[in-house]
Amino acid sequence: MSPQALSAPQSNPAQHAGLPGLLAAAVIGLQALGCAGFAVLFLFGAPNRASLSPISHLMFSVFTMLFAVVLGVVARGLWRGLSWARTAGVLWFVMLLPLAWAMVQAGRVLVGGLILGGAVVGTGSVVLESRRTARP
Repeated sequence: MSPQALSAPQSNPAQHAGLPGLLAAAVIGLQALGCAGFAVLFLFGAPNRASLSPISHLMFSVFTMLFAVVLGVVARGLWRGLSWARTAGVLWFVMLLPLAWAMVQAGRVLVGGLILGGAVVGTGSVVLESRRTARP
């Protein structure tokens, strides 16, 4: 056996997503930053207009920050071109559709339009990235 065969295993070269995957990663990354910002703002807004108990505000902030962390992990997976992240990304974008519709119905047309636009662009990007990686 040659000495090269006994050496440490070689790692696979780092793979990165194509342009559609990078766009989807950017959309989810921005949404992760938005969730993190909302969690911090909600926490600091608790003493001012506390309609809920301080513990409720804290737990909501922690829950929203967990969403931000998970979305950040998904964005990183999309950036690196990992297939599991495409599934998680599409699931997240589909979950945003009822939120966008609710915002539009509540009279927040700009916010609802931004959420809907992000979901459509993100879903399209993930689909294009899947087609790009499926080609030989």
